[in-house]
Amino acid sequence: MMHRMTALIAIVLCCCTFTASSQWWKIDTPEDVSLFQVGMSINAGYVMHSGDIILPQAPTCCGGYTSAQGIGPALSLFVRQELGKAVRLTLRGTYATYDGVFEVDQAIFVTNATEGITRHTLDARLGWLGGEFLVDWRIASPVRLMLGGSAGFMSPATFSQRETLIIPGTGTFENGRRTRNEISNEMIDGMRSPLLGAVVGVGLDIPMTENHSVVLTPEVLYTFGLNDLHTTVAWKANALRVGASLAFSLNAPVPPMSVERKSETFIDSLIVDVAPDAIDRRAEGVQRVVVDTVVGEDLVTITDRMYRTDTVFRPLPPKITAAIAARAQYPDGSQKSEFVINVSTQFITEALPILPVVFFESQAISLSFRYHQVASAREFDLESVAPRTTAVHRDILNILGERMTSMSSTSIRLRGTADPTTEGGDCELARNRAQAVKNYLVRVWKIDESRITIETGTGSCAPERPTRQQSESGYSENRRVEIVPSDVRLLGSVAKRRFNEARTVDPPKIAFDPTGTSQNYITDWSLQAMSGSTVLFSQTGKGVPEAVTQTLTTAVADAMQHAQPIDVTLRVGGIRNASASATTLISVRKDTVSTELERLTLTLFDIASDQITPIAQQQIASFIENLPAGSTVIVRGFADMLGNADFNKKLSQKRADAVCGVIRANVKKRVDLQCNEIRTDRFPPGIDSYETPEERFLSRTVQIEVKRGR
Repeated sequence: MMHRMTALIAIVLCCCTFTASSQWWKIDTPEDVSLFQVGMSINAGYVMHSGDIILPQAPTCCGGYTSAQGIGPALSLFVRQELGKAVRLTLRGTYATYDGVFEVDQAIFVTNATEGITRHTLDARLGWLGGEFLVDWRIASPVRLMLGGSAGFMSPATFSQRETLIIPGTGTFENGRRTRNEISNEMIDGMRSPLLGAVVGVGLDIPMTENHSVVLTPEVLYTFGLNDLHTTVAWKANALRVGASLAFSLNAPVPPMSVERKSETFIDSLIVDVAPDAIDRRAEGVQRVVVDTVVGEDLVTITDRMYRTDTVFRPLPPKITAAIAARAQYPDGSQKSEFVINVSTQFITEALPILPVVFFESQAISLSFRYHQVASAREFDLESVAPRTTAVHRDILNILGERMTSMSSTSIRLRGTADPTTEGGDCELARNRAQAVKNYLVRVWKIDESRITIETGTGSCAPERPTRQQSESGYSENRRVEIVPSDVRLLGSVAKRRFNEARTVDPPKIAFDPTGTSQNYITDWSLQAMSGSTVLFSQTGKGVPEAVTQTLTTAVADAMQHAQPIDVTLRVGGIRNASASATTLISVRKDTVSTELERLTLTLFDIASDQITPIAQQQIASFIENLPAGSTVIVRGFADMLGNADFNKKLSQKRADAVCGVIRANVKKRVDLQCNEIRTDRFPPGIDSYETPEERFLSRTVQIEVKRGR
């Protein structure tokens, strides 16, 4: 019974709590009606008996029973009337169980004067039937305090009694059993009527409907017994009840219809054009709200319609223009608007040098991206290498690999170096660089590892003749791997090639004038010159374009096509994605001179040195071996334009003189030998800058040029 009642209480409280949380926002009752309600309640009761209880029908030889407890249900039907919204009256008819089990122990002597204990048990089965009158106040919505009284009687009222031998564990009474004086379900005479009580409690009203037609009230009630349950026995009982009541309002107002509220916005726009560089913005207009109510059978729909006219300030797209004019510019400062680019070309057969050095990036041990690397030997074609010294050096590893493949008896030594300033001459770094070169030749060109020797140093592994310049340009030249061949033919010049090269360009410069281009709303510009599908040159900038001067180098002239006009386009971009372009055409004429050149470029000079190596001597002797009589031989000295200009000029002349000395010692025919053409004010052939260490190394050179008729 006790477990069943506990479960019932838990279920009721959980349901009430859930309902309260889900309906909390609907707890207010309608204020215009005093509700009359009927309903029922279910409670779990806990009854506490006290007194000095000895029933006349069940006398005991010891003292009376003093206390007992019991658990049981309580059911009520009620009517309720509101007196305003704060006070209401409730009349309840209630049936509640008041069961209780009384126990008292008695010491006795059993056989042979052995001490023992018997237990007297009185099991009272009582049912209280009566009425309760309650007044409750709403002390804080939705909490209500209940006070009142009760009157009723016990029906039925029965008892059962027995005396049980507890100690000792063996043995019996004189009847041969361990129990005696047993009485079952006997009526209790002399129960008092009426039984009066005072009731106090608290409840929590939870409306289940919007109009409060159904109200659930979790409640706790406590009844104090005001008189004894029996006419001759001091016996009182108090009861605690926990449960809930469900009330139905007989006069609840008609439930309000559900209301759905919606809003709609209608915006018109008044477009006002403003200046292109003004802010694109919207100014909200004055709102006008119209309320529309539609009443349906079970739903009222209220729609708020908002009308507004905004002003949109829209910047106009700018109107921009572009203009470009080209003028020839000459060394004396004069300019011409009408001109033709004249390019003088000449057929050249050139032996391109091999620079036996591979350069590395700072702290790097992997090959630089500047070197052309292939996955297999089949991917390399020497004929596809451009006839420029820098292009040849880009493929030095592939050229070396191809030559070692065909010259199977040759070998090389690799000497890795590290910059003494930025890399501390680190020998481990130097060895790893040499190993990277070896790995490439072995992996791609299948060169036997025994043919490649890595020279390892100790202490400092800086180059034997390091670049002393304290700048990144100087440091980068010291991060390298030097290649030393067993056969000088491995580093011989690349096979001669015959090609048509630009010699002179007239005019030397072109000035581009953007006068006429818009000065307002411009954000950026670009200038590009095309010869067919080839880009000759291009420039870009921010803001309004300015005059641009472009130097026409022989490299640019080489890319020009004969009789194909150069298409020069100026494109300007503006705010609001505006754009404009202008184009001008420049005519080109290429003429080939009647003489043909043969050239040999030597790049085996050490830094600040004019000493000719044995390899260079062999190359010079081979180059002039078949010179025809009467040829003009021009020896030009170059330097890298870094450092002291006067020193570079003297060094270039010394290098040219040294080469001329070798030519005089080997030439067998009369030729016109010119040794005084020193070029320290321009790049050597095939060199466009001094940005990379290989370009600077390739600029420390002497060029032998033989001019003959075609």
